[in-house]
Amino acid sequence: MKEKYKQVTFFAMVMAAAMFWPVVSSWAYPEPAIVSKTWEFDVKVGTPKSVAVPDINGEIQWYWYMTYRVGNNTGQDRLFIPEIHIATDEGDILVAGQHVPPAAFDVIKKRERNTLLLSPVQIVGRMLQGRDFIKEGVAIWPAFGHPIDRMDIFLSGLSGETQAIKLPGNGEEVFVRKTMMVKYHLPGGKVHPERQPVKLLDTEWIMR
Repeated sequence: MKEKYKQVTFFAMVMAAAMFWPVVSSWAYPEPAIVSKTWEFDVKVGTPKSVAVPDINGEIQWYWYMTYRVGNNTGQDRLFIPEIHIATDEGDILVAGQHVPPAAFDVIKKRERNTLLLSPVQIVGRMLQGRDFIKEGVAIWPAFGHPIDRMDIFLSGLSGETQAIKLPGNGEEVFVRKTMMVKYHLPGGKVHPERQPVKLLDTEWIMR
């Protein structure tokens, strides 16, 4: 539990450093090596979209989702266990897949018209090498229920690069991994996700 708390604390620091750099300029999140000495999957992400899913009572619930493709050209087969977090400028921190009914994936797969799309459970496992074994997955999370202006998505499990660092302040050591951070701007901050435009700001690698 203590280790889990440290990881959550560090994630909050990363979010603050990424979103509010002028406010936290005294501390920057650690950066990956310029030239990585370890393996890394090829990944391409789509733009987040909203989707309406009826619950067991027939009431409409809104979710966000983001499709992505992962390929293995690392030189050997590897295990793929994605971890995807979402953070907003309003302080929301969500884990993709939590509080999401199985019906949401069924609705998304039908909407995307992609028979190769794998659920968050199905995509976990061995990644074979080559373009013939590219996997297509989707991250799903509940709509926030309030306006937001910025949404950052963190994708871990794509690289073997790691670091052990000390937290600022208490000096405790935490273990971090190379993570893809994709930044989006949601202009207008609408409450209704079906009316919310989403614009890509930037994609970068960080350690988280």
